[in-house]
Amino acid sequence: MASDQDDIAVLKDQVARLTRLVEGLYARAGEPVPGTDVTLDAPPADIVEALQGGQLIVAIKRWRDYTGLGLAEAKAEMEELSRRLGW
Repeated sequence: MASDQDDIAVLKDQVARLTRLVEGLYARAGEPVPGTDVTLDAPPADIVEALQGGQLIVAIKRWRDYTGLGLAEAKAEMEELSRRLGW
C-alpha cells in the first residue's frame, strides 16, 4: 500500500505533466498562458488583433482575463496600448 507521501509525489508529477501539456498547447496557438505575466510592452496577439479591428471592449475583456485587473484599470491600459500602436 502506498504512503500518503508517495500518493502526493504521484499527484505532483501528474500536475507537472498536465501543466507542460497545457503550456505546450498555448505555445502552439501562439498565445500566452492565462495568468502569466503579460505587459503592455509585449501584449498577446489576440489583444493586438482586437485593437486593430476596433474591438476595444473585446480587448478589455481579454486583458482582464490575462491580468485580473478591474474594468477601469483594464480600460485605461487598453486605451494606452491602442495609442502606443497608433490606433
